[in-house]
Amino acid sequence: MKFVYIILLLTTLLSSAEPKEIIVATESWKGATNRDGTGLYWDVVQEVYGSLGYKIIKKHKSYNQATEMVRTNKADMYLASYKDEKSFALCPKYYFDQDVILAVYRNDVIEDWQGQKSLEGLNVGWVRGYDLDKYLIPEVNVKEFSSRENGLKLLKSERLDAFLDEREDIQPYLEKVKLDTEAFSKKIVLQLKLYPAFTNNTRGKKLMKIWDERMKALIQTEKFKEIYYRSEYAIFPY
Repeated sequence: MKFVYIILLLTTLLSSAEPKEIIVATESWKGATNRDGTGLYWDVVQEVYGSLGYKIIKKHKSYNQATEMVRTNKADMYLASYKDEKSFALCPKYYFDQDVILAVYRNDVIEDWQGQKSLEGLNVGWVRGYDLDKYLIPEVNVKEFSSRENGLKLLKSERLDAFLDEREDIQPYLEKVKLDTEAFSKKIVLQLKLYPAFTNNTRGKKLMKIWDERMKALIQTEKFKEIYYRSEYAIFPY
């Protein structure tokens, strides 16, 4: 019995000595997940987990690479996911932001914008891994691109009918590619809530439970709201 007690004690000590770290993979978004470790999303994750003693390990990757890290258990979560976006990842109850998705399209293809249905049957592109077709009602011919610039260049050269992306993310690329404002239009096509997405394992389930419990409490506090108010976004999603 004494031997068994010693083994149990050692197991407990080793378990408690394990570092409390969370590996978070994400694309780099200005003002949200800056490469220097600042930004609204990093502040939110820190508020949820940092106060519990977790160290946040930040991995800046392309969006597709970030999701792959969660799929292969090389990261505990990725930012940011639409609701149940990836079948291999766990999605919590509480979201932390919302995306406004624009459709940038050629006026000679869509002369009278009628919302999503105007995209029916067209060649529509977005950044690889975003899976926006899951949230569109009409059937479209999906074209995925490694970068926004590549997608917009094909749109400009009339090899693509429309390109979909988040409103703030796409703006600098529109200026860079220099689309003719008379030949192209921008319209809101989707508004989607954003969530962290967790690995589908015991650890991921634990972290997701912590997220929902902490967010339920935090969204009621002025301190948490202030994180949003002082950011570039200045919009509290609740």
